[in-house]
Amino acid sequence: MIALVLLLAWQPFAFAGKATSTDDLEKGLDHLLGFVASEQSAEGLDRSVVDDVLQYVEQSPEMAQYTPRERDGVRGAFLSYAVERPLDEVVRYAYNRRIPEGASNPSSIHFARWTSINGASDDALPDIWPLLTSLEQPTVIRGVSRETIAPDLHTGAYYAYDLQRAIVLLQDGSRRAVISLSNQIGHSDVGRKGVIVGDDKDWNYLYTEAQGVNKAGLGWVKSRIYQFLSVCIYIEDQASPGIVKMGVFQWLGAGWAGFNMVDTHHIQKGLERYAVQFKAMMTADEMPEPQALEALYDVLHQSDEGLLRKTAYDVTRHIHGLAKKGDSARERRTADDVDPRTYVDGLDREELVTVIMREYVKHRLGKGSPLASAFWVAIKANGERPKPL
Repeated sequence: MIALVLLLAWQPFAFAGKATSTDDLEKGLDHLLGFVASEQSAEGLDRSVVDDVLQYVEQSPEMAQYTPRERDGVRGAFLSYAVERPLDEVVRYAYNRRIPEGASNPSSIHFARWTSINGASDDALPDIWPLLTSLEQPTVIRGVSRETIAPDLHTGAYYAYDLQRAIVLLQDGSRRAVISLSNQIGHSDVGRKGVIVGDDKDWNYLYTEAQGVNKAGLGWVKSRIYQFLSVCIYIEDQASPGIVKMGVFQWLGAGWAGFNMVDTHHIQKGLERYAVQFKAMMTADEMPEPQALEALYDVLHQSDEGLLRKTAYDVTRHIHGLAKKGDSARERRTADDVDPRTYVDGLDREELVTVIMREYVKHRLGKGSPLASAFWVAIKANGERPKPL
């Protein structure tokens, strides 16, 4: 059963007005983080305190920063920015079972998938964007997702973990809001060594199976993410459509031997990494429309897995070659620890599709792809449905 929870007795939100005080903001954040952890229905939302958080985001200037108070003993950060794209399109890119997050958020996410919706492992994430057209009552979608992140900017390590998730959709008058809440379940897997190959903006990464941190003198470290919390908010005023105001609050604790080595500036850098990438993607004329990415996803899932694996191998071998010739010793050292064939043989179909779709987005945005001469010829021009490989 899909977890669409409607609150029939809900009163509308009115989140435009006086400035939100720090105390009211922190109270609202506590409420939202408690909500995602509690598994409550929409009836558990307190409209007044949620309103304070929405109001704070709506009134924050571009790229504004804020340091929220610690939660669960870990530090946090906040960043606000605007994206010039309609809310339904932004949501269709970001929360879509047919657009892997590794393709729509490649500098942050390697692989991600929802493993259950409302406790049912055979349910898929429902299409969220159509629900935005008729929000007479707030809607809550709950589930669990499994994520593997891209290599960290500071250590080169990457981690896999499970998240308790809740997505809240609501409307007041001409304003629509989407609130995405995340709460890490337990600790992450032990971090493994990865590397950013070349410029992070090119989205080329290598992943080893070796546990540790990819930093001189710390290769022995068995690190984990102890806690990750997130409140991500999207707001659009339909009176001025086509601009989505975003605000992201995140808390992160990671380290080894029980010590948290993450400070606020580390989290802030990660938020900026995501914001710059996402804004550029959403506003680029060359960015494929979500319908085109959905069609490509369908075609890839219909294609022979052996051919998908060969295509993903070509991609991985190319990135591996770039790393072996890289300017940094870290890139060259990591390349020595990666066998492209072994790595690709360990990927399942969904992960293979993610690798290829990420390359398609890179290709369309002019970032280059080893598949340009062999694979993209199968993609029909002018928005027509791609042919199976």
